[in-house]
Amino acid sequence: MFKAMLRSGAMDLKRHCEEVNNLNVFPVPDGDTGANMVATMVGGVNALESSSSEEVSVLAKQMSTGMLLAARGNSGVILSQFFSGFAEGLGTAKEVNVLVFAQAYEKGVKHAYEVVVKPVEGTILTVMREGGEHAFAHINSTTSFEEYFTLLLNKMRESLNNTPELLPVLKEAGVIDSGGAGLLYIIEGMAQAVGGKIIEDVSLDLGSSHERLEVPGNAAFNENSTLDYGYCTEFILQLTKAKNGPETFDLNKTIAYLQEIGDSIVAFVDGTLVKVHVHTKTPDAAIAHALQYGEFVRFKMENMTLQHHETMIEKSRRIGMLASSTTQKKAMASLAVVPNKEVGQIFTDYGVDQIMDVGELSNPGTEDFIRKFEATQAKHIILFVNNKNEVMVAELAANMYPDSKVHIIATGDIAEGLSCVSVLDLEDLTLEENLERCKSELEKCKTIAICRAARNATTFGVEIKEGEAFVLSHGELLCKAATVEEAFRKWMEKESEEEHSLLMVVYASSVTEEQREAIEACASELNDFMDIQPLEGGDLVYELFAILS
Repeated sequence: MFKAMLRSGAMDLKRHCEEVNNLNVFPVPDGDTGANMVATMVGGVNALESSSSEEVSVLAKQMSTGMLLAARGNSGVILSQFFSGFAEGLGTAKEVNVLVFAQAYEKGVKHAYEVVVKPVEGTILTVMREGGEHAFAHINSTTSFEEYFTLLLNKMRESLNNTPELLPVLKEAGVIDSGGAGLLYIIEGMAQAVGGKIIEDVSLDLGSSHERLEVPGNAAFNENSTLDYGYCTEFILQLTKAKNGPETFDLNKTIAYLQEIGDSIVAFVDGTLVKVHVHTKTPDAAIAHALQYGEFVRFKMENMTLQHHETMIEKSRRIGMLASSTTQKKAMASLAVVPNKEVGQIFTDYGVDQIMDVGELSNPGTEDFIRKFEATQAKHIILFVNNKNEVMVAELAANMYPDSKVHIIATGDIAEGLSCVSVLDLEDLTLEENLERCKSELEKCKTIAICRAARNATTFGVEIKEGEAFVLSHGELLCKAATVEEAFRKWMEKESEEEHSLLMVVYASSVTEEQREAIEACASELNDFMDIQPLEGGDLVYELFAILS
């Protein structure tokens, strides 16, 4: 029965593997929690299959050893240590009743918490703890295994649904904890075996559970990529007498060292074997430290940024396939990156289809761009970045997204972006004609950004004092003045020789009403035939943006 319970738990988890993968956002959104937990369970189940013992405590120890050797990822290591504590809690029992089983479960929870250097609530740890505490508090000597598992599962489901309230990153993503969900499926599978229900056999060969995408040209991680998430580094170290490992190795000192170079640390000693899991950008340092005391029995290192990007590609493909089956894609659409909702509204008023507000996102990543690509639902997307610092991320996301062709217009600021948007005609012109219009507009448009100096500095070879206003256009400094109004006048005087019919001014909220009146009076004075369109830009780094046409 014990073997059947654990195999059934592994099969139920495997059956829901991709679902668990797709919930994965913590500690790194790399989409492999389900696969890691399945691999860990498979290692334990395989150890049981080859055992001829009929003593539950012996089987539990064999299971935990198999899981230790197969453990992958944060959740897999925690799971393996839960079962290690469970085995320890069983002691030498040949047969197990509900009370002994529940006590062993509680020992497993305690052990899982102990091996995590910085336990985080709202994760698999919370789900296993709250479920076990509730069940243990409501059983007695007459409680059946069916009743125990019902108590356990009911509380685990409640706890799992509450994980977003404990972990903000889950709430923001709109998901429950992936590790907790994986554990719930394991316990559900075990309960079904107790109840006599046989789960339809699911192959426990991991080969198809989480295949990595083959991306032509390695678009998921290439020469333009940055290592945002570091490496998931895991190993089992055999302490050796040749290196005096059994005598000199100190787990606490090793954990302290790993905390200096990484996070998400799980580390423990089992006899003369040391298991370590750490997320670090310097895996060579972790390796060098470990090799002082012994030799590796198992070693795995994965680029988590690559994993994360591949996950986003796969999600975008799935969503793209689903969307293409239900929605007819437009031939073309536009998408603009903006600093806040006020500027977003301006771009929307000028006909842009989708807005990406980076003020809400704070340093947008590839997944943020991909979500917007998905929402745009067009075969060709014209993307106005409006911030040169975000071009590289946009290019990477565009390379990763297979369902649309993204054409990036690298405008330097929102004034250049608005100028380009104003000449778009997605209804009557071809893609090539629209792109050529944008290119031509960028070359000839009259746009400026006026900023105040936060400190004394030399910019573009010009000394600027703190508080002075300076005018930028297409990445060049045109002039400076003591005030924003004076800086604007200097620019307008240079442009007054040419005829213009419209002036658009996007004001930051920091510009006073008096300043606005002075700026618009200046424009009217220098060109009384010109229409002036003031626009509200909200909180901006710049004081204002202006466009002449």
